Amino acid sequence: MGKSITREDVVEAENKLFSAQLVSNADILDQLLHDDLIAVSPTGEIVTKEMDLASHRAKTMIIEDASTIIDDIKITGDTALSIATMTAKGKVMGTPLEGKFRYFRVWKRFDGTLKVIGASFMQLP
Repeated sequence: MGKSITREDVVEAENKLFSAQLVSNADILDQLLHDDLIAVSPTGEIVTKEMDLASHRAKTMIIEDASTIIDDIKITGDTALSIATMTAKGKVMGTPLEGKFRYFRVWKRFDGTLKVIGASFMQLP
């Protein structure tokens, strides 16, 4: 088993991920997402790392304003679970989108770097 993860490690990784999502920085996202990432969208679609990176490269999602809070972090050895809530306003493929979104991520340490290996997200009522 690798080095344990601290809460500060997860907070730092979450903030780096949020910042990269805001500006669609595919290079940073590429570093933070594991090659075998599996995510589930609000529609139930299974999203891979390549699909996520492609949407950021194509700028199909434009975030105009957003904030995030980390609701909870649970750590077990070299794996962490995080729950974060993002309040965002923007456009997806030209269609306006606004609301609160809850993210559940599974982070695991690989060669000293935290990477997302699993995720799901949903829009809150």
